Amino acid sequence: MNVEWNDSFKVGQADIDAQHRHLFDLIHAMQATDNPVRAGLLIMQLYKHTRVHFELEEGLMRQHKFPDLAVHTGYHNNLLSRLNTISEQVGQGAFDKPALMALMGDWALRHTVQDDALIAAFIRAAG
Repeated sequence: MNVEWNDSFKVGQADIDAQHRHLFDLIHAMQATDNPVRAGLLIMQLYKHTRVHFELEEGLMRQHKFPDLAVHTGYHNNLLSRLNTISEQVGQGAFDKPALMALMGDWALRHTVQDDALIAAFIRAAG
């Protein structure tokens, strides 16, 4: 799955768009490496970036009283749990790169484009 940023993925919130773009960059870097040490470092960066990004999104949702905050936060928690499991597997020498790429590709191309766009639209409509 090719996961590369293009401007059609923008949701219209500058901070969120910048973080989404960085997420795509990290996924692309992961796609490009076969070095297990580099992959481990990228997974750590991906996990940290994802946590920071989710804090921003969830703060915006709380600030604007987004009605599906609990559901959206559940999506975030699920991804963080899955990334944590993958990180543990890497630490044990069992890195399943195709599974990680499928997970993150789906996340980047589905969640950021569809679910996060709903947040941005809600915020814009709320003024």
